[in-house]
Amino acid sequence: MNFYNIKLSLKSLLKNRVVSAINIGGLALGISISLLIFAFVDKEESMDKHIAKSDNIFVLENDQDSYVSSKMVELIRMNIPEIKHITYAQNEWSPQVFVEYNNKKIKIKHLIVTDSAFFRVLPMKALYGNPSTALTTSNKIVLTETLSKKIFGNENPIGKTITYNATNLQNELIVVGAVIKDLSHNSSFKFDAVLSEDTNNKIDWYVGNKNSWGTQNYISYFRIPTNGNINLINQKLKNIPLTDVEEDFKSNIKLSSLPLQDSYFEAPDIEIQRHGNHLTIVIIRITGILILLLACINYINLVSTQKIKRLRNIGILKVLGSKRRKIIQLISTESGLVLLITSALVITLLYFLTEGLNHLTQSLFTLAEILSGWNLVVFILILIVTLLITGIIPGIILSSNETTQLLKNKISINHKNYLRNILLVFQFTISIILLTSILFIKKQNNFLISKDPGFKRENIIYTTTNEEISNLGDAFQNEMKKIAGVEDITFSSSVIGYNESNWGRDLLNKTEQYNIWFSNFYVSPNFFKFFGIELVRGKQFNEYSPKAGDWIFNQTAIKKFRIEQLEDVKLLNWNGTKQEPIIAEVKDFNFESMHVPIRSVGFRCRNNVDEVAYFKLITTNGATFKQCLSAIQKKWTKLSPKFPLEIKFMNSSWEALYTKEKQFQKILNYAAAISILLSCLGLISLTFFIVETQTKEIGLRKVNGAKPYEIVQMLNKGFAKWVAIAFVIACPIAWYAMHKWLENFAYKTELSWWIFALAGLIALGIALLTVSFQSWRAATRNPVESLRYE
Repeated sequence: MNFYNIKLSLKSLLKNRVVSAINIGGLALGISISLLIFAFVDKEESMDKHIAKSDNIFVLENDQDSYVSSKMVELIRMNIPEIKHITYAQNEWSPQVFVEYNNKKIKIKHLIVTDSAFFRVLPMKALYGNPSTALTTSNKIVLTETLSKKIFGNENPIGKTITYNATNLQNELIVVGAVIKDLSHNSSFKFDAVLSEDTNNKIDWYVGNKNSWGTQNYISYFRIPTNGNINLINQKLKNIPLTDVEEDFKSNIKLSSLPLQDSYFEAPDIEIQRHGNHLTIVIIRITGILILLLACINYINLVSTQKIKRLRNIGILKVLGSKRRKIIQLISTESGLVLLITSALVITLLYFLTEGLNHLTQSLFTLAEILSGWNLVVFILILIVTLLITGIIPGIILSSNETTQLLKNKISINHKNYLRNILLVFQFTISIILLTSILFIKKQNNFLISKDPGFKRENIIYTTTNEEISNLGDAFQNEMKKIAGVEDITFSSSVIGYNESNWGRDLLNKTEQYNIWFSNFYVSPNFFKFFGIELVRGKQFNEYSPKAGDWIFNQTAIKKFRIEQLEDVKLLNWNGTKQEPIIAEVKDFNFESMHVPIRSVGFRCRNNVDEVAYFKLITTNGATFKQCLSAIQKKWTKLSPKFPLEIKFMNSSWEALYTKEKQFQKILNYAAAISILLSCLGLISLTFFIVETQTKEIGLRKVNGAKPYEIVQMLNKGFAKWVAIAFVIACPIAWYAMHKWLENFAYKTELSWWIFALAGLIALGIALLTVSFQSWRAATRNPVESLRYE
């Protein structure tokens, strides 16, 4: 009996192979895409939860800022015993870091510097050695598995020595203390190696910075015991004794904590971690749910439409004596067979689409990971519920109808199809919301990239320097300016858009002295002229500025620090022994991404070659541009053979600040395409249903002389109305979602009305094209076929 049912089911599927392909393909595609989306969302929401007892780990914050001084960490370590372990870390400031072993030189792209407690606060799986004790002394390093294999192959590197060469520290012999497993893709931390902070204590200026309360450049993490009370610790942080704190900094200390698991979404200023946007993730999750609903609804509609075409077959089976149980089995077997084929297709699609998801989201998903946990539960539930709705329940209903009604294709049908129309509105509401969101996100991304940040970035390349270049001083600039196509060169301590330096200093304003906090850049005298940054008042840096200790502040800083006349203020150095003048006010420009408003920033002049070198190029075409880059490369290799040249484009690095937004846009692009495709399938199913239920009417109209276009017009009547209703529902939902999303940016585009209108017109056009195709097929069919059973 089961074999017979399978045979009949296969015969039915092959007889209606086009519709069967639409059924199976649409459902499989919808399920596959939704499972991929759910896997990505789960990864984003589980960031750092793989770390042992991660709910006991917190980020130290000061006045809602994530950066603190190392002296503050030591103060907490001494005064709050309830904190089990506390550590501090930062990205290595050297622009270039290389290690050498057996005459093989390897670049470390992401290196963080930290104290010995880092892996006790943040335990990570060890491959070799013990990370928690590996950084207790100077000149120790912990490697990730991939970096270890690049340097040592498959050897156990514990105790082996490598030569460390960085911009700020050269020819140091570093011992490998441990190797950890590569960071998982649900880790927000991004590093290839971890260096013991004591190693950098050999750099004079580093020690000076570290010992200052005003150097707010470290991220601090702490761990509490399993039964620890974070509320008690927060209270102690709030009331920590400040006896040892310098008087000028006491008023700026407002300590609190943030759970590590929340830092991925809520602390975007932490540079040693990757970050996401929680609202974006919520939107993507909802999109996945809606795509899944669309796929299931379309499948159910198409299946139910096809069931109507088989009423006569069921009636014949009843005439031949088939029992009700057999009819239910037959219909359920066909649905089960379709779902079995769909399952195989889902697994196949996931196998091929997983690589695309990894490329799009910089993840490391496997097929087994996607089909596990809640995703597997969702997949099984979809199959069970779909089988119930499209197999068992229709079998029960159809088998209970009278045989005569079945033979005449006349069961109780509500020709107004309220439910189907509601589902149609639902489908196009989703499509219009997604289309509107895509257009707005694209407009915002274009706005961020094209908006003038207040400095010139066209035809500018940059690279990081090193000690060899710095020792050349002006000779380096003179040599580079000889290259045809190089118009000018300037330097700064960090790349515009990626500055991590935060300082605290005392400001003497007339007779009043108070502490100020600001971001800091060291720059060359020609920095502002090079980037076309306008001075509001005062004078540019000159050759005497480095010795005089001249400063230039932006408009935001001047306003925030209550500076009226530049001549009335002096900035005190670290120990208050020297007064440094503020010689100019520079117009505000975006030295960070436009996610955040412009902050206070101070620029200090330094004549020596600094860590980042910028080249302004004058080239007429691509060929001369390549020649210029090649000449820079050759000259660099001659001047700095130890450190290779790494050229980056200012435009590209600025656009890279908005990688997450571009990723979000791409995800919604694919989601909208799938949504529109599924909506079209929904229209096809509804058109099939209308054609099947109005076969007699179509035939009679054609016999009485109706033209094909009149039949099409009749069948299309009402579809525009349902899309219009979907548009009205979608607009406020899309407006609210995009309004909330734009709150993540300090600078944002307008929610233009034409985007809503364009999305509605696109949806309407797609709907009418889809329906008209099916309607035309019905209108051009021979009327004899429609009337021969009447």
